[in-house]
Formats: sequence, structure tokens, C-alpha cells
Amino acid sequence: MPIKGESVYLPYKEQIQKWREEGLSIRGVVAELEKQGLDASFTGVRYFLVEHLGNSNTNTFEAKLEEEGFTPPENWSHGWLKTKQASIFIKNDKGLMPIEDVSEVIKRAANGIKELRLPEIKSDNEKALRAVISDAHVGMKSDSRDAMFSFEYNEDVFKKHLSVLFNSMKSRIDAHGTFDQIIIDDLGDGLDGFDGETTRGGHKLPQNMDNKGAWEAYVSGKLETYVAIIKLNAARHYVFRNVTNCNHSGDFGWTANIAIKMVIEKMFPSVEYLLLDRPIEHFFYGDHCFMLTHGKDKALMVRNWPIHLTDKISNIVRQYIDHHDIRSRFIHLDKGDLHQSGYAREPKFDYRNFMSFAPPSTWVQSNFGVSYCGFSLQVIPKYSNQIEHTDIFFDMKKV
Repeated sequence: MPIKGESVYLPYKEQIQKWREEGLSIRGVVAELEKQGLDASFTGVRYFLVEHLGNSNTNTFEAKLEEEGFTPPENWSHGWLKTKQASIFIKNDKGLMPIEDVSEVIKRAANGIKELRLPEIKSDNEKALRAVISDAHVGMKSDSRDAMFSFEYNEDVFKKHLSVLFNSMKSRIDAHGTFDQIIIDDLGDGLDGFDGETTRGGHKLPQNMDNKGAWEAYVSGKLETYVAIIKLNAARHYVFRNVTNCNHSGDFGWTANIAIKMVIEKMFPSVEYLLLDRPIEHFFYGDHCFMLTHGKDKALMVRNWPIHLTDKISNIVRQYIDHHDIRSRFIHLDKGDLHQSGYAREPKFDYRNFMSFAPPSTWVQSNFGVSYCGFSLQVIPKYSNQIEHTDIFFDMKKV
């Protein structure tokens, strides 16, 4: 017969107190007691805590979950608890593999990769060739009956776009010769979402790939392209940077990029691959400072940074420059997120929006109409601001 009375827990009083001090939840205490043969209950343990341990703070949120009969499924990532009093979004950080474990798995897989030593490049061309991409949104569905226009976007299209990127960079190399640096900056949202939602949660997304398919397409496509660019042997140094603090990809994008990073650095130890976890990060090349951000982060920002530079954003950027004591002659704030090209300049810095690498989603089509997609190339003199900037647009296939 089930034992529900609080008195049956008295022999376990000290152990229960210790479990609670260690941070174990009421459900956790119930599970431990059941391991010892008791048919324990949430209500019984909670009452026992109040009556015998003077613990009136027994987590009213847990109590509400029990009262509403809410039982989360195994390996859940997020969900909504809706009651008469409140609607609460819950994000689980225990049921799924932690990102630290993901990196360990990838590290073990990369151990067998053969190291390739790059030849030393001697170049007196003090310029960098820089490609900037943003918002690849791999996995996004851009065609459906609900779409106002409909364009093809899938793994093959994503990899065709990467081929255009490679060929465009190669044409600049053919024209200029070897470079001091070759840089590729990805401003985030490379993957469209996880389980059909943004990683921030609560925003449903029409997708044409599952998590595994999108992850593999993104990793294999970028890895093949980066390796091909490195093997051109056209620069003294290679730098690849990827914003991972973004609203669609978040930590899912981080896992994809840590995989690419580990393989690239194993194959080419001299190549630099950086994952940018902070909302804004900055880097230097000669007299230039590049501040990189997605434009909306993975957790805190209520609104996107706008296409046009406002007084509010200008003030934030100036504060960032002052906080980090940036004294470069030429300071650039580069962002993505809005899937549009845009440029503004003030005395202290310039502000550039970069377009999407992917066609417009069904949502964008319905709310904003047809937009363009592509990427940008820059040839950057190390000690002057005479940057050659070129926008390259993709042909979008109608469906």
C-alpha cells in the first residue's frame, strides 16, 4: 500500500535536509527516497519539509508544476507551462547533451585527421582580402503554398552559394596576387533553428531539414569551402570568425562551428578560427578595428539593431569603443540580422548592415516582399581607409 503520510520520512530527516542543502529539487528527493524502497510523493515530501524542517520556501514553481499535473517528457528542450495565473516559458539545460560534451565528441573524432603544413607565403601586399557572410539560415523553408513568392533553398543551393563565394575570392586573388591576410567573417544565424524554432524559443519556423540534416549540410559545406580557400596558398595568414551569439542559431550554431574549428585547426595549425560568444567582439588589422555583432543576441535584446543608425545605437557603440579603449584610426561596426545592405558613417565609426546569404523566408516574403541575397567582399589596405567594397548577389530560383 502506498505510504503518503509525512511521518514515514522522519528516519530520513537528516538525509533529506542534506539533499536540499545540496540543491536537490523536491522531485529529486522523491526519486532518492524511492530508490530506498519508499513509495514517496511530491506532496508528502513538501509537507514534511514545511512541518519538520521549517522549510517554507519549497519552490512554489515546482509546487505549481505538481498541482497542474505537468510532467515534462524525457530529453525535452523547452516548453510552456500555462496556468490561470501565468504563462511561463521553460528552457531545459539538462535533458539535452551539454555543449561541452559536444566539443569532447568532436575532439575525439578529429584526432585521426592528418595535419597539412602550409607553405610559407612571402608577400609585400599589405592588404587583406575579406569576405563577409550572414544569415545563411540553413534548414529554412523558402517555398510553400503559404509563401507569397517561393524560392528554392536547400542543401544544394547553400553549397552553390558557397561555390560562388569561393570563385569570387579566387578572382580577387588572381587580380591582386597574394594577400597579407585572408579573412572570412560570418555574422551569425547560419542555421535557421532547432526543432523548428529559433534557439531563443517560442518562434515557430517552417523548415525543410531536420536538426541533423541542417547541421551536416552547414558543417560539410563551410568546411569544404574553407579548406579549398586555404589550399589556394594565397595569404600569409588565414582568419575565420563566426558570431555564435545570435537569435536563430545560438548554441546549435556554436556546435556546428566548433566542429569546423577543430577540423580546420587540426589540419592547418597556423589557421585561426574564432567563435564569437559575446554580443559584440572586436578585432584589429593594421589601422582598422572591426566590431562584429549579429544585431540581435541569443537571450537579452528585446529589439534588433536597426538598418539605419539611430542616436541610441550610436551612443551604445561609442560607449563600447570608450569602454574597450579602442583608438584605431578606422573603426567599423558590422552586423547582419536584417537581411539587407545598408551603410552609415559618423565621425567615430561607420555602421554597415550585411545582406542574407539565403533567400527570403516565407515569413519575410509575406511581411516585406521579395528581398535579395548574397555576400560582400572587401580588399582592405592595412594602413588606409581606401577599402574596396563589393556586394555580390545570388540568382534566386523561383519555385
